[in-house]
Amino acid sequence: MILIIPLIAEIFIFNFRFWESLTFKKVTGYSVTREANAVTVSGMDAPVKNVLIDRPDSDEVLHLQMILSDEANTDLELSVTEIVPSVEESKYIRIYPDGNVREIKILFDVTECPDASEVNVELNSARPFSIHVFRVLLIAVLVALVLLFRPGSLLYKMPLCGENKRISDRNKIYVLLALASLICLWMLIVYAFNYDITAHYKAGHIEAIYTYQAESILNGHVWLDFTPPKYLSEMANPYDYNERLRLVKETGESFKLDFAFFNGKYYSYYGIVPTLLFYVPYVAMTGLHLNNSVPVLLMGVVFILFSFLLIYKLVRRYYPEISLGIYFLLVLVFTFGTGAFYCAQTPHVYSVAFISVVMFTVIALYNWISASDKHFEDSRLPLSKARLLAGAIAMGLAIGSRPVFGLYAFLAFPLFYSEIRDKLFFSKKGIANTICVIAPLLLIGSALLYFNKLRFGSFFDFGNTYNLSEMDLQNRHFGIRRLWLGFFEYLFQPLKIGGRFPYIESVFNYRSHSTDYMGYMFFDPVYGGYFALCPICLCVVFLRKFRKELSGMKMYWTSVAALVFAAVLLVLDIEMTGITLRYQMDFGLPVVLTAVLILILLMRKAEDSSYKNAFKTALILLIVLTGITVFNNLLIMLGDNKQWALITTNPKMYYSIKYLLLALR
Repeated sequence: MILIIPLIAEIFIFNFRFWESLTFKKVTGYSVTREANAVTVSGMDAPVKNVLIDRPDSDEVLHLQMILSDEANTDLELSVTEIVPSVEESKYIRIYPDGNVREIKILFDVTECPDASEVNVELNSARPFSIHVFRVLLIAVLVALVLLFRPGSLLYKMPLCGENKRISDRNKIYVLLALASLICLWMLIVYAFNYDITAHYKAGHIEAIYTYQAESILNGHVWLDFTPPKYLSEMANPYDYNERLRLVKETGESFKLDFAFFNGKYYSYYGIVPTLLFYVPYVAMTGLHLNNSVPVLLMGVVFILFSFLLIYKLVRRYYPEISLGIYFLLVLVFTFGTGAFYCAQTPHVYSVAFISVVMFTVIALYNWISASDKHFEDSRLPLSKARLLAGAIAMGLAIGSRPVFGLYAFLAFPLFYSEIRDKLFFSKKGIANTICVIAPLLLIGSALLYFNKLRFGSFFDFGNTYNLSEMDLQNRHFGIRRLWLGFFEYLFQPLKIGGRFPYIESVFNYRSHSTDYMGYMFFDPVYGGYFALCPICLCVVFLRKFRKELSGMKMYWTSVAALVFAAVLLVLDIEMTGITLRYQMDFGLPVVLTAVLILILLMRKAEDSSYKNAFKTALILLIVLTGITVFNNLLIMLGDNKQWALITTNPKMYYSIKYLLLALR
């Protein structure tokens, strides 16, 4: 099936227009008139099925609009489309007139084609038969995934762990293959959206701010090596965006958007950890700027690795009889439910901080949960001090990447609640455990606070309110009216599906957004709320229902705390930032962690149920909702509305994907 289905699809489905065009009657006797950026085809009265448009001597994408006159319409304007020289299929445009066509006028974008004299036009041409190896391979992979994850698959009959509750050697190979596949997907997406920031670096753009911070540190100071315009220091409120724009027009001097401005100097308010880990060593060794896609790619690989480890740790402890297939599904739920794949789709400056903090938080959670492995099985056995220490260091680095994640350090209390109760912390016999958790957090936290003091004169000022953004965070007031709008947009906003490729549309974009809220609200392109993109995570509504079981797992209060912290960060994001897709990662991680715990309970309960079809029904729901979650999070990467969309960063790949999938145009 993996071999036959893709070949049949390629020959008969994706080449359907070839077979169809063989039945078209050739149109003759028409005249073609070319003037300026327009071509007019007239003098025929025939059924026109397709139009071949080609400009042989050009490698540029050519946008066009056709205007038809047929039996039912005069000057019927069709949708704007394009021809892509590197994609042969795009040159053949299938049209659907009402009866015979009398005239076709083709208008080109004047900036792309000011002179249409070199454009060739033919009617009812036979389309070429083409086999795309990549498409065949892609369909083969999709068929293989469907076969692997279908409800009757052997994956759901293969226990992940043996009788000793450890993964078998055979399953280790399968897990490594799955891990490698997901990592390859991450790397492919980062590669597709990668771009050289050299121009941004030379222009003093925010995209290079980590490199600027690294250069400043290597130069022995904490401010950035740029001189702000004089008017910023003279303004009564330099954080008033519209007033700054007015002064830019008046003086001709521009300011650095999204830089922090304090006491006459520019600073970076971004977390220092990615700078120290990646940018300082790179700048010190090469003297060059570093593309943000490099740390995004590397940290994403580590994030995926520890996601596999974390989910394995949870299922081995709470659902040891789990099948290999369900384990893979839970890993997919977790990796996509965190929202981390947004960073792969936008490997830019903002994503560096987000993938860094998500990666370190997952590492911290894995180590902290692992620390109590032996104690969980036998309360007489000690906690692993190395794991406690590693988890605390990782959590400290998470805070250093994005300080608001300091809230998640307090997850240590519910995670180790029973151990605290058993005097394994905050007691004489637990002093070593306590030091292993608290000391790294105190040391890293103290260093971060001292760095704040050097930059902004206060230990507790992280500098985000000095940001020269589109809103004034110095004077931003809490507005409860914003909350319900923010809750809806961040959590429940449905996907906006359109009729044009890529079919997913932003609810808000840079050109237009409107709500009934009569106040300032920042919007980035948003494709849907968290639960619209990750519908499987709605299972968190069963938290209260599974209180007894979660308490038995010693994870109930951890789940409650995680959701409370997620809610706090959600409110802060709404009030201090606005609506932007990347901030779903702030609350996505604790929500999906709770969702995975509940899914473990649901599947275990269904497997133990006396109801004959309970497990099969639960499995089908898990497969379908996981598939929707993965599909939604991958689909948004094709969206045209967002900043640095694929059509901008890699148009060749964008149009190749479009016409691989849209072969029936």
